[in-house]
Amino acid sequence: MKKSMIVGFLLTLASGFTLEAKTLKFPEPETIDLGTVSPHAKTVGLYLTKEFMEFKHTKKTSPFDRLHYPVGAYSARLFKVNLPQVFQTVVDSDTQTPGEGVDLVVEPSIVSFNAVVPRPAWKPYLATIVYRVDVYDKSGEKIFTQTATAEGQTSKGMMSGFSAGKQCTTATMMATQKAAKDLLEGLLDSEEIKGAGVASAASEPAR
Repeated sequence: MKKSMIVGFLLTLASGFTLEAKTLKFPEPETIDLGTVSPHAKTVGLYLTKEFMEFKHTKKTSPFDRLHYPVGAYSARLFKVNLPQVFQTVVDSDTQTPGEGVDLVVEPSIVSFNAVVPRPAWKPYLATIVYRVDVYDKSGEKIFTQTATAEGQTSKGMMSGFSAGKQCTTATMMATQKAAKDLLEGLLDSEEIKGAGVASAASEPAR
């Protein structure tokens, strides 16, 4: 009898608390500094899957608070802003196979993401992301793939719970921008991408 009363009391107590959740807000991504580069003279389709764009990470910041990281939505904007540094023309694509007038399709994805909200709160806030990018030729065959891992960290005084949202956002932006830069530089240097279409064009009979 006493045990059931205790359980009932605990359930009643728990029902009095509302689980709070907050979604981090990211600013519009900036152009990543790649130095002086010459983009590939190609038209590419940027293929952003639903899984990629809707990727979210949820972090428990207290027994009753949660932070949602909309990493996919931010990453999609990040690649849209910066891929034109690598390719002369970038268009949207809804498939891995290039359509009419498109040379290649670039598909970014998020392999994993993790965040640390520290306790004590003066320790660094961390974010780690692993991106992958796949590139497909005119036939839909994958000709290039690369992964990149990066970490971002920041620390600023005594913050906790929702008040730490800015630190979580900053760490995430640092990680995503570092990893994206590695991928963009890999795309620029790729011999497979540079030579895509050259062999088939050379094999066509002279007219």
